[in-house]
Amino acid sequence: MRAVHTAVSGERVGWFGVCLLLCWSGVSAAYPDSAAPVALAGGLARESRFQRTVRYVQDAAPEVRKDFAVIALNRLADAYSTEVTLARAEARGAGQGTSLRGWSVAVALYARQLPLLVEDIELGLPVELGIAGDKSVVVTIADRSVILSHPRLNLQGAFEQEILADFCSRHSCEEVSTGLPENNPIPVSSAQVRPEWSFTTEGPVCTYEGITLRFKSGQNIATSRVICEQFLQEVVTLANELTWQQNNGALIDWRGMEIQATPHRPGHIVRINTAGDSVLVTIPLLYRSPALFERLLPWLQQRLDDQVPTTIELDAYQYGW
Repeated sequence: MRAVHTAVSGERVGWFGVCLLLCWSGVSAAYPDSAAPVALAGGLARESRFQRTVRYVQDAAPEVRKDFAVIALNRLADAYSTEVTLARAEARGAGQGTSLRGWSVAVALYARQLPLLVEDIELGLPVELGIAGDKSVVVTIADRSVILSHPRLNLQGAFEQEILADFCSRHSCEEVSTGLPENNPIPVSSAQVRPEWSFTTEGPVCTYEGITLRFKSGQNIATSRVICEQFLQEVVTLANELTWQQNNGALIDWRGMEIQATPHRPGHIVRINTAGDSVLVTIPLLYRSPALFERLLPWLQQRLDDQVPTTIELDAYQYGW
């Protein structure tokens, strides 16, 4: 049987066509010859935290594997259900109506199968995890296999992080970081930031741990306070999330880091390396100003290296505040 990849949208993952045609026919059919399950080479540095977690869960107790599979399949079902809604909306408003309608029907069919697999797991059918040659993660329930690929490529990192966050909230993921330096746990969400304020002839100034944000004289102080606190909250939240990722073995590529919006959702994805590790945060001010994000990178890097953060002085008007 020939695998057919959809050409409806460049954002939609081609693996879906493979899965739709092959994944339900058995383990051997689920892997094309070029993607047979293999052990990842190169050690922890070449693997994302998601892949390391899967590798750990592969050898964990059956109950742990089942929990991971249920979480992953439920997240996958949510992703494809959302895709159905988006595809139908796009079909009504775009010139690709026929192809998009066909895509939405195929995705809806696939999405309806996923809860049935969850039921099979809950009935006690055996669960196995595998990593394909292209590093895709595969969940196998009895003789049926599913590739954990989000229908939109640009949301794959966020999808994997959601699975991790859910799984690690129920199970200790400390074993995944075996061999890494011990670190104190870092909360995923940060406490409320309380900046210091001073008032000069040029205007109000807020300061927090080496970051200084200057506002023009005459600007509404209430508005300035809201902007300052939101900006600093975004910075500290991102710093805490990056620290947590680093403490759990993720390598941070400071030069290649980028912020992306999540379509139809309020949050943002910060891609931190080429292995696929990402951070999920809501940082609209940093997202809207790449130049501001670049200015903050030295501060973030020194904070993660346990150094005294560099001093950064910013003028609010340069960023439209």
